[in-house]
Parts: sequence; C-alpha cells; structure tokens
Amino acid sequence: MDYSYWGELVLSKNWVVWLAFAYFVLPLTVYLLVPFFIHRKSVLTKKSVAIIVLGDLGHSPRMCYHALSYTKLGFSVNLCGYIETTPPMEITDNVAIDILPIAPIHNSRKLPYLVFAATKVVQQLFQLFELLLSLRGTEFFMVQNPPSMPVLAVLILFMKVFSPRSRLIIDWHNLNYSILNLRYDNLAHPVVRGMRFYERLLSKYAWLHITVTDQMRHFLNSEFALPAAQILTLHDRPGPQFSPLAPSKITAVLASHELFSGISNLDKYKVVVTATSFTPDEDFDVLLDALKLYNDASSSTPPIIVVVTGKGPMKSRFLSRVGELGFSDRVIVKSAWLSAEDYPVVLGVADLAVSLHTSSSGIDLPMKIVDFFGVGVPVITLSFPAIGELVKHGTNGLVTSECSPSQTHQELYNLMTKALGDELLLASLKEGAVAESKKRWNENWMKVLAPAVDTS
Repeated sequence: MDYSYWGELVLSKNWVVWLAFAYFVLPLTVYLLVPFFIHRKSVLTKKSVAIIVLGDLGHSPRMCYHALSYTKLGFSVNLCGYIETTPPMEITDNVAIDILPIAPIHNSRKLPYLVFAATKVVQQLFQLFELLLSLRGTEFFMVQNPPSMPVLAVLILFMKVFSPRSRLIIDWHNLNYSILNLRYDNLAHPVVRGMRFYERLLSKYAWLHITVTDQMRHFLNSEFALPAAQILTLHDRPGPQFSPLAPSKITAVLASHELFSGISNLDKYKVVVTATSFTPDEDFDVLLDALKLYNDASSSTPPIIVVVTGKGPMKSRFLSRVGELGFSDRVIVKSAWLSAEDYPVVLGVADLAVSLHTSSSGIDLPMKIVDFFGVGVPVITLSFPAIGELVKHGTNGLVTSECSPSQTHQELYNLMTKALGDELLLASLKEGAVAESKKRWNENWMKVLAPAVDTS
C-alpha cells in the first residue's frame, strides 16, 4: 500500500473536505440505514391505520368517516392531510385519532400550470417521505385517489423499502386522469394518457380497492385489469351529523339564521339549496339560467330562496353574474360558506336541493347528494351514467333527461317547476329522501369493509 499518498492527502488542503464528508455523511448514513434494517424486521403495529389525503381534511367527509369507523374496531388512526378548515369535532375530540398535518402548496408565484405541477410534485415528495418515515410499521395505509400524483408512487416505494409488511388500500373517489382531462378535453393528450398509465400501473400494488360506485368497480376490473376479488363497492352514506329536522326546528332556524333575516313574507318562500366548489367541473351557469327562467315565469309557482354553499376559484364570477341577471323578489340568491356544524342545519331547512355535478368520469357520485338525503331533502340532479345508483327518478328526486348542453338549463327549470309547483309530488319525493336518510355510513362500512380489515 502506498502510505505516502495518504499522507500527502491528509497534509493537503483537501483534508477539510474529507473531514466534512465524514462529519456529515456518516451520521446521516447511520440515521437512515440503521432504522431501515431495524424496521424491516419489526412486527407490524396491529390495529393501526394511516389515512392519507392530499386535500383539506375539513372537506374530506368520506375519509373522516373512514377514520371514525376504524376507531370503532379498536384501531389507532393517523389521519394525514391539509388543515385548511377545522375537521369535525368527532374527529378532533377522538382520542384514537391523531391528526398529522400536510402543508398545502399553493401557486403563489403564478407559475404556468405544468411548471407549478412539477414543482409541487417535487416538494410533496419530500413532505410525504418525511411523514411516512414516522409511520413505519403501520398495518394499513389507506389513500384517497384522486389525487394520485405523487402520493401513490411515494407510498408504494416507501412501503416496499421501509414497511414491506404494511398493506395498501386505495379509496377510489374518481379517476385522476379524467379530472386532468377537464383541462385538456382530449383523452389522447400525452399528459392525460401519461396520468392514466401511471394510475393503472401503480394501482396494481394495492392490497385492496374501495370504490364509491358499482360502475367504478366494474371499470377497475375491466379497464385497469384489477382482480375483482380485490375490489369492494362502499357507497357513500350520511354521517351521524346529518338527520332530518323536526318541523319546529326548521321554523326556529328560518326565524333565527342570518341567511334568512330581512326577507319579507318568509313563510311564502320555498328554500332550494345547492353546494358547489365553484370549479369548472360544475357549470353554475346552468343553474343561473334556469333560475332566470323561473324568475321570469308566471307566479303560479312559489317564490324561492336559493342558498348556494361553498367556496372556490370561480365564486366571484358567480356572484357577479347573479348581480347582472337582476332577479326580482321571486328568486333570492344567498351565498354562504358554512361551518361543519352549521352546514347540515342549513341543508335541513330546504324543501329541495339541486346538484350540478356531472362527473368527469361518469362513474363517481357527489357526496353532496348523500348529504341532502341525510337530512331528508329530495334532489334534482343532472344526468350521468352512475347517478342511478343514488337518485331514483320520481322516488327520492328527479333526474334531467338526456339533452343537448344548450338545453340543460331548460330541463332543470322544467323539473324545478314540476317539483315546486306540485305539493303532492314534493311531499312524495320528501318521503323517498327521508327513507334514504335511514341508510347510514357506519352500518354500511361494518358490513362491507370491516370483515376485510378486522384481522383480530
């Protein structure tokens, strides 16, 4: 061995570099590798689940319902997601649920879409990996899809390397590539095709798949080639905070809530409610155009108060158009952002609800209709392939017929006039919605999902 070489190296100015290398890299190597080998051999923490949502937990009711149902089986739950609004008290007050925040990343520098998307993915890679390191040994990882980028890739890689005994459950709310296609309106676009390939490829690594509709279950089996035995349909059902209000409670809310203050002859009005995120996948112009027809029609139908709940990037445009249309006292439009506690109360006073959801994939279902049914309010909804799994036309609501997009507002107006102008029909639809409210989330969860995850 040439000892003179090493002597020269130590005596040279490069010794500082080597010392720094040893000082920083060796501890880092020990920090990463020692836990890696320890945790690969560790026993799973049984009855533990990490629920991961790259979205606001306060507006992710299905994932919060999952968390509560897991606790009823004796699981300890780590609920991970954005904290942009406060989650329900049932979540925050539950000693079996730990909330682990994920910092949301916003496009504050107004970067082009693809540039921001790439930057966001890189930042989330580091965020998620740091979070997941604290969750090694968890029995189940349940992730909401969409979004699938980059969380599916990070989670699968992490589990393969650091937590190989854990099991992955994907809760399919929709298809990520179909939502991305709202931007491109071209399923053959390379970005959309790439997302579909990514989603299809990585979904094969899941131990179990949960879908919100039967049609989505069939799609995953036929189009993504996922084994039918690994796919369960868990339809959305209302949580415990949603229940029909007694007539006396409705009267009290109408008399005291600020939304209804200052309205003359309030008892003459019907209340119509809709919930929206004010995004391009819900065309609120359809509703406004229908309301304009209702406003200008004869007075044979009752005047209405339309409560629009929610917030989003296109809310200011919505409010601007409301002002432009110049509604009379026959149509009063109120916009409100409601707390988790106030939301079911305001829904519960409505006579009728409207859903503008059309589904990017055609095979998901809007949670808002489940909320409407939870408080016993019938709904008018736009038609799309999977809607029949939830809304039964003429029983618990009304579904628009197939028509050209330019005629959708006319069809919506026709159904509103039909329901609001016929007390017997409205009462019948109300009965159907109240019957639907008796179907509850936890009972359904215990029947469908509990047998798969309760291995005790």
